[in-house]
Amino acid sequence: RRPRVDTPFKMPSLKMGVKMPSLFLALLASAAAAPATKGRPRATEPPSPPATPPKIRYVVTEEKQTNVATTKGGARAPACPLGDVCTTGPCLITDGGSCATSPDFPNLYPTDEGCTIYGLPPVGLDVIAFDVEDYYDCPDHLTVNGVKYCGTSGPAGVVPSDGTMTWVSDDGVTVSGWKVCWAAQPPPSLPPLAPCPLGDVCTTGPCLITDGGSCATSPDFPNLYPTDEGCTIYGLPPVG
Repeated sequence: RRPRVDTPFKMPSLKMGVKMPSLFLALLASAAAAPATKGRPRATEPPSPPATPPKIRYVVTEEKQTNVATTKGGARAPACPLGDVCTTGPCLITDGGSCATSPDFPNLYPTDEGCTIYGLPPVGLDVIAFDVEDYYDCPDHLTVNGVKYCGTSGPAGVVPSDGTMTWVSDDGVTVSGWKVCWAAQPPPSLPPLAPCPLGDVCTTGPCLITDGGSCATSPDFPNLYPTDEGCTIYGLPPVG
């Protein structure tokens, strides 16, 4: 029997030996180009739909038309029924709604007060009385159309374009105040005349009947007549 001799293994020569490295490199390149994923591939989520804007509900209500104004501090004044004239603060609406006065008129108006008269119709104002502290820049004043009135010159004939007039008094001097109307006022009625004997001539007030009833004079004639007075002479005969 022949003894065993170990000989080194010799790789058989194959035609694929030359092409194997190229295929292996191609597989490596393909693996490197593929995106790296961990675990199971994640399915692509569809884009979220755009948010739907909330629906807006519009409610239409019917309101009764009113006159409105703002107070000195900018607050909204209470509603005033259409056709009426209203006031904020201590001013007064008088004469059935056709006039307004300063507080406590015809007495002295108080200090540090104010009011807004609103809802005035677009007509010329009729100043019945007006006596307000007259000083630099009118510290006490009635304002109509942005113009301040003080002293004894009120807004006679002025049409309030915004339907309002505003009164303000400071902490100084006070006087009798004002009365302003927006409707024609009847002339003041005279007191009824006392009966005069038939054929006589009579007078009211301080005027004088002289010369045996055939003449009349002003008070204190021929001296200066007094101020703020008046009289009526009646029963005169129909002669020139």
